[in-house]
Amino acid sequence: MREILHKNPSNISLYPTLGNSFFWINTILIFFILLSYSSSANAQTASASTKDKEFLIGDWIPVDLFMSAPTNNKVAFPNLNDSISETIEVANYTPIDTIKKGNQNEYHQLVNLIVFDTGKINLPQFQFLIENNGKIDSITSQPILVHVAGVKIDTSKDIKDIKEPLKVPLTFKEILPYIIGALVAILIIALLIWFFKYRKKKKEKIDEKYTLPPHVWALKELDKLQQKKLWQSGDVKNYYSELTDIARTYIELRYKIPAMEKTTDELMASMHKGVLKQSLKTDLNEVLTLSDFVKFAKAQPDFMENENAIKVVKDFIDKTKILEEEANKNKSKKGIQ
Repeated sequence: MREILHKNPSNISLYPTLGNSFFWINTILIFFILLSYSSSANAQTASASTKDKEFLIGDWIPVDLFMSAPTNNKVAFPNLNDSISETIEVANYTPIDTIKKGNQNEYHQLVNLIVFDTGKINLPQFQFLIENNGKIDSITSQPILVHVAGVKIDTSKDIKDIKEPLKVPLTFKEILPYIIGALVAILIIALLIWFFKYRKKKKEKIDEKYTLPPHVWALKELDKLQQKKLWQSGDVKNYYSELTDIARTYIELRYKIPAMEKTTDELMASMHKGVLKQSLKTDLNEVLTLSDFVKFAKAQPDFMENENAIKVVKDFIDKTKILEEEANKNKSKKGIQ
């Protein structure tokens, strides 16, 4: 062997050279494998963390869910339910916040947990999903160990009553719906009242004696009375009752005297000489007196007296009516005053 090496000095460097080549090739391959593994490992990461490790029972425990993935990959954060376990519940959580850094997207979400137990508590692991070229991978965060302490009670002090709920003043925003509701209710009630009053007024017919001139109304009523033929059918009392009511109402409207409330003597005394002629007053007094006898003494006038009574009233109305010229003259005087 020594002779061979001695005769071929070049063989001395042959094997070391080949060995060195294989060594460097293997080193380069391993380097690229580690590099690709490192780049793929750094391409997508996920974690869950808390700033503090010590909490009181019932406190909110803020957990920051973090994930980093290439921008072309779709990600899905854990599906959070109201209750994670018997002693751990989700109080609330924020929307997912996205920050773009180069070819990577960083995602953050804050989840507030409530632990209803004491001691060393392992918070749940969170599972993240990522889709890369149609393939779905999952990344599970590491569990978080926190210490939850109970409320310290000072046994040396007396037991105190539970504090009453704090009285928070109402804001205008909270009162506004009630104000709007009250205004709407008032408006509806007002509309209903107006509607029923308007409807009632519409149904009630206005008496013609207040819309027509007194003599026009009275003569129309006398014509209606004649058409009834009351005394002809033996109803003398109602005939004279309606006749005197028409006469008294006409006097009220014409002379503004409360004739319906007065006796015949009182009415005649009210209608002094300045109001009407003595002859008209005498004839009207006879008819009203006859009517009183019929209504209260059951007198039975003959047919001539019955026919004459309505004629006297018609004549009285015709001779005392306000002429149109006189009415216009009175209106113009009132306008001047």
